[in-house]
Amino acid sequence: MTLSLIPTTQQSHQRANPRVPYAAEMLHVARSGYSFQTREVLQRIVMGEQQRIKEEQMFWRVGGTILGLCLGMGDGLQLTDLFIGMSGGAIASLAHETMSHEDRQFLERCQSLWLVGQNSPIELAQRLGPARSRILLHDPDWETPVVFNHHQGHRGDHLVPLGNAGDLATGFADPQSLEVLQRHFGGEDLQTLQAQLYPIASHAVAVDRVTTISQVDALELDPHAPAFLARSRPVRIDGADGVTVGYQVPIPAQSDF
Repeated sequence: MTLSLIPTTQQSHQRANPRVPYAAEMLHVARSGYSFQTREVLQRIVMGEQQRIKEEQMFWRVGGTILGLCLGMGDGLQLTDLFIGMSGGAIASLAHETMSHEDRQFLERCQSLWLVGQNSPIELAQRLGPARSRILLHDPDWETPVVFNHHQGHRGDHLVPLGNAGDLATGFADPQSLEVLQRHFGGEDLQTLQAQLYPIASHAVAVDRVTTISQVDALELDPHAPAFLARSRPVRIDGADGVTVGYQVPIPAQSDF
């Protein structure tokens, strides 16, 4: 998504329609929708895979001992240990660029590096700064309003649209990564993860500034404002292509972004 695809107030007035389909539903999503719970997913996968590898090691050590006795080698066969030790500190920090080589190797072997890799929620927050709020934008040409994260960091302000994790996260598209997810999450839990919000990093948009405005100003700038004002705070978004009115809501306390 380029900046030109974010509707300006002039474009909105030119295609004004007082009715905004799914405005109430998208406001509900913005105000209460869970983001993809990366830390919980990563912790469950790491702990589960560590246990699985330990069990496999035990199996092969027992098999090696039996084979060694059969071959007359009293101490059995000594197989090289597999790496099973992603540290708790690495899980807590989730800093992809500061993770040890061994930790990255472990996630790669578990088909789970996507959880902290390029364009993941963790990497995006490190690159653009943390998400400070959610902002709804609407354009008459869109089927529904779109929920964006508003990131602020040393690179300035960015808006990143959100979609469903099941459609966007690499872990659900790659068969091997999906197999790992299915190994540690049951059917209902997996469906819950797929329905959680996930950033569309490739459509991140840099903006000049985001400032709060009054409801009166919002009504003057945006003919669709009445559909949003009861449950959000209007903001003015200045960008290279002009001015846009958005509708800001806080990130739910139980959500990471």
